Amino acid sequence: MTVPMSVQENIRRLDSQGVPGREIARTLGISRDSVAKYAEQQDFSPALPAPLARPGGSVLTGFERIIERWLGEDQRRPRKQRHTAKRIFDRLVDEQGGELVRGMASVTGLNP
Repeated sequence: MTVPMSVQENIRRLDSQGVPGREIARTLGISRDSVAKYAEQQDFSPALPAPLARPGGSVLTGFERIIERWLGEDQRRPRKQRHTAKRIFDRLVDEQGGELVRGMASVTGLNP
């Protein structure tokens, strides 16, 4: 059972004045355990909810090696001839079309 905030404030006030815990419990009509709990408590803010885990899958799962190979080959090419993100995507669609579209549909919720 939680103790109302006004009672919690009274516990803290009486405790700071040096009143013994037993007397505080008797005066306010609550248990000594509750007095000890609220007298020691520093932060009355509610606990923050735990962050939700995000799904770990990616549309590109399974294509990382192909992309890394292309980017490795790009290191030997002139700067202007290297793959851009759009070019990588277009090339994946051209070469791996069906698999990539199915993966994107499952992530976005759209039908292929």
